[in-house]
This record gives sequence, structure tokens and C-alpha cells, in this order.
Amino acid sequence: MTLEKRFTVGEIAKGLNVTVRTIQYYDQVGLVKPTSFTEGGRRLYTTKDYIMLHQIISLKEFGFSLKEIKEKLMPAETVQEMDEYLKKQEELIDEEIQRKKVTYELIHKFREEMNEVGKVDWEMFMEIIQLLRNQDEHYWIVKYLDKDLYQKIKEEYKEEKGRIYLERMKGICLTALELKEKGVKADSMEGLKVAEAWWKEVIDFTKGDMKMIQQLAEFSEKSRGEEQTEFMKEFRKVEDFISEGLRSYFQQQNIEIK
Repeated sequence: MTLEKRFTVGEIAKGLNVTVRTIQYYDQVGLVKPTSFTEGGRRLYTTKDYIMLHQIISLKEFGFSLKEIKEKLMPAETVQEMDEYLKKQEELIDEEIQRKKVTYELIHKFREEMNEVGKVDWEMFMEIIQLLRNQDEHYWIVKYLDKDLYQKIKEEYKEEKGRIYLERMKGICLTALELKEKGVKADSMEGLKVAEAWWKEVIDFTKGDMKMIQQLAEFSEKSRGEEQTEFMKEFRKVEDFISEGLRSYFQQQNIEIK
């Protein structure tokens, strides 16, 4: 009868690329105790113990606490249990891959923004990094807006209020698209109503600040090469229709805009 192989602490530590002290510590806290001891009192571990220790080290590398690890450890004696263990390892590795992908995208996009700006502006870069971390699709907006204007917009239109405002603007874009596809002229009565609704939203957004309106118009031009947000994609479809309607609306209302 062949005896099951036993591993010493040193062999386990070498195989798992950790220190002997680490294996001893897991014994002390009750995670994995040695199955037997030599006559001299040296710890001996089985293959099952080896697998359990591998689980602990893997979970530790993925950031789990020892308390969480105790709850996640599973036996690996049958084919089914071994399969569950390997499946769990696959899931953990996939989670780590996804985290690495997010980190890679963050670094890659940050480098692109830094090189495009062409100067070190730490305040702006900090803002871009934060937006990228939050996977905010508006991250590129920062570099095109005056700092004061950006802060004003950020403070005034944050979270729910900003979402509601964009929904209203998207609604105007949708109406404009329907008219455009029907062949309705931008300077028609219906087209002028769209232009008026758009202008009222712009005035409400900027509080009538013409300098701010000019900066937003410049932003619209400068940002054409960027990956467009959902709202900007809708706006670009009807930009010409709305612009033409605004020109007619301004003439009709005797509004002078540079």
C-alpha cells in the first residue's frame, strides 16, 4: 500500500513561493493545520492541505481578508469539489483581468489626454483622472472648457439636476430629428419652435451669460474629434437644423449674437 505523499513546511513554502513563516502563521490562526508531524515534531502536509494553502494564498493576493478567506475555503477531495475549486480560481482570475483592463484603459486615456494638452496642468489632470476612474464618459470635456466655466457647470448641474437637463435637451434633439427627417424646414413655424425651446434652455443653463454661451459654442467645435457622449451623438444629427433655426429665430426676435 502506497502512503500518501507528505510535504514539509519548507517544501510547501517553496512550491507556493511564500515564506515558511507564512505557512506557520496559517497554522496558528487555524486556516490549515498540518495533517501529521514527524517524530521530531516537524509539520507535515498532504496534497489536500497543499491545495487548501494554495486557495488561501490566491485569495490573499486578490485582496480578501483572513476572515473572508475562512468563509470561502472549500474542500477538494472529490472531482466535483475540485472542479468547484478550479471554477472559483477561474472567476477570481477573470475578476483580476477585468480590474487590470480598467487600470490599463485609465492609464492609456490619461496619457492621450496629457500629450494632447501638451503641458502639465495638475488640477486638470486630477479632474480627468477622477472622471476616468468613475468611468464618466464626459472625462474629455475638462480640457476644452475654461476652469471657471467648468467648475460653474460642475457645481450647478451635478447628479440628478444635470441628468434632467440633458434629458430635456435630448428631447428637443429628438423633435428636431423628426422634423428634419420629414423634410420640414428649419425656418418653418415648427422649426422655429424647436429653435426657441433650445435657446430658452441655453439661456437657463448659462443664466444669459454671453461669454459662457460663446465658450460653449467654441467647445462644440473643438470637441468634434472626440468620442462623443450619448447626448452629443444625438445633437450632431440635428446640429445643422438647430443652427439654421436659431439664425432665423434670432432675426425674427431681433437678437444680436456674434
